[in-house]
Amino acid sequence: MDVVPGNSTSSIEKMTHPLAGCSEEGGMSPYMIALLGDQKALNFAEKVLQAPRKRLLDQLGIDDRNKAERHAQLHAELTSLTRFYQRDDALQPKRIALNGQPFIEQEPTRPYFAGQKIVTPDFTLYRAEQEQQRNNLLLCKTRDDSALYFNQAPIAELKTYNDDVFANESALRAGDNFLNKTQYFTAMVEYLTRYSQAGDILVQNSLETSSDRNTPHLQFIPGDVPLPLFYQRAQALTDGEYQQIDWYLPTLAMTVDSRQHGWQAETERAQAVCQSLLTNQHISTTPVFRSLGDGLATLYLIFKQDGSDMAPELLQQAPGWLEACGIFIANTPKAVMFTAQGAEQYYASYAVTDKEQLLTSLAQRLSD
Repeated sequence: MDVVPGNSTSSIEKMTHPLAGCSEEGGMSPYMIALLGDQKALNFAEKVLQAPRKRLLDQLGIDDRNKAERHAQLHAELTSLTRFYQRDDALQPKRIALNGQPFIEQEPTRPYFAGQKIVTPDFTLYRAEQEQQRNNLLLCKTRDDSALYFNQAPIAELKTYNDDVFANESALRAGDNFLNKTQYFTAMVEYLTRYSQAGDILVQNSLETSSDRNTPHLQFIPGDVPLPLFYQRAQALTDGEYQQIDWYLPTLAMTVDSRQHGWQAETERAQAVCQSLLTNQHISTTPVFRSLGDGLATLYLIFKQDGSDMAPELLQQAPGWLEACGIFIANTPKAVMFTAQGAEQYYASYAVTDKEQLLTSLAQRLSD
């Protein structure tokens, strides 16, 4: 993906679609290049968009020495975009609705496991007219076999459309609007009960350990992936509705039945309690939800320090969802640190004090 043109603060945004931002005035964004789709259309669009600059250079008696280089760069970018984004239908992002909101399900470019998927809010809403734009571009050329390009109006309209998309998508991501915050518990349960089988898993990294902090994303993991977390002893808390998992990081488990009235309120209450922990005690939550089939899901809530008072070099090795569940990718810095220190010492660096008291208090709050 590094060779694909365009810059974004979110790798997931770039993975999902060509970017609408232009690197220079009068230039073409990756999105425009992808919509143009072929070399002849690209040449014509470049000629139309560079016309004001060419007139100025002609008036000044200056040659456009960068023309050939610019053409070569555009053609190389078109090739990269075509190779990356023209996927088989089965690999195209799939639009779904969760908790009344639009989401996208797609395959990651570098999955940890076979069958892994990424589920994000649908941030392509402003691109609804792209097929109309593609069809409109056909009006640029004659209908005979020579396909002579002459009509500049569709290029101008494409530029206006692209600029509107870029402005709207930039506003959508402004400030903290689109950070990977753990505030999708209800959507996660609904996904598992509608789109998965028993044993399948949906997880979300806490913000401080997210490789992409600027797009909310949930990760679907097939049920045949054996996460060590699920094989640990569970101890009932309070009335037995909640369980403490015997694990290195404090972990609370609860089961939600989506067939029962009020399951959304129960799930949102758990999310609210987790958010208050983050706000008031700097304790982050890694939600790991597992389908039990028949509308049931177990919510594993893993707690650790949010890193706000942690040295940067220690925070970089903090367990993400994968390590928090007991799996390390070989030869990564986290795996090296885990091997050198051992499990007890590694996890202790990120655990909260008095985990039994924390989990008992949480269970009581959720039961009230």
